[in-house]
Amino acid sequence: MKTVCDQFFNEFLKGVPLFDSSELIKTFVILFTIMDPIGNIPVYLSLSADKTKEELQKLRFKTCFATVGLLVGFFLCGKYILAFFGIEMAAFKLIGGLFLVYVAACMLSNNRFPPKQDLDIKSGDDGSIMPLAFPLLAGPAAISLVIIQADQIVGWDAKAVVMLGLILLGIMVGIIFKASDFIINFLGKTGIKIMSQFMGLILGSLAIALIAKELKVLLPGLS
Repeated sequence: MKTVCDQFFNEFLKGVPLFDSSELIKTFVILFTIMDPIGNIPVYLSLSADKTKEELQKLRFKTCFATVGLLVGFFLCGKYILAFFGIEMAAFKLIGGLFLVYVAACMLSNNRFPPKQDLDIKSGDDGSIMPLAFPLLAGPAAISLVIIQADQIVGWDAKAVVMLGLILLGIMVGIIFKASDFIINFLGKTGIKIMSQFMGLILGSLAIALIAKELKVLLPGLS
């Protein structure tokens, strides 16, 4: 599988050095898991109550646009923000991995992150930007991941592919929210909880691997 993916991306990205397509695919899987659009369907449904078809389309568009905008913005500028504050990337990856473990633990225990009581919706807002885009979809964990990924990719061709992937993730979120009634009827609340727990298991496993890798960088004696 890895060989096939590498051949495809190497043909698509001619001249891009050190491009690991399997690592990129894994990143998008982790990012989709962190965003957990299926697990966030109940929040979307609570915000979409009593809205017209046009209002729902506007809600989904604003949510997806804001989500993609936040992720692309931090993907392009995140590492420069870290450099400005003198934060080493290895240290950021380590704390990012620990945070991902915490998010995974919340998903495994069916405790929403952030807690429901922390989701503030101001009067007059439709909830598309807060809390849907931030902090539910493009929250601290997702932002940390795209900053970490930005450190792995230097070529602008490869960066363009990543940004295209982020746009596709945003489209997927919009499709899932649009099909929310069907998904709720098909999976039920129990099915959504099981899906969220399964995603949490995947996220936790990959986060532990990230922590172990960065510990070896920070503490060479462990390797």
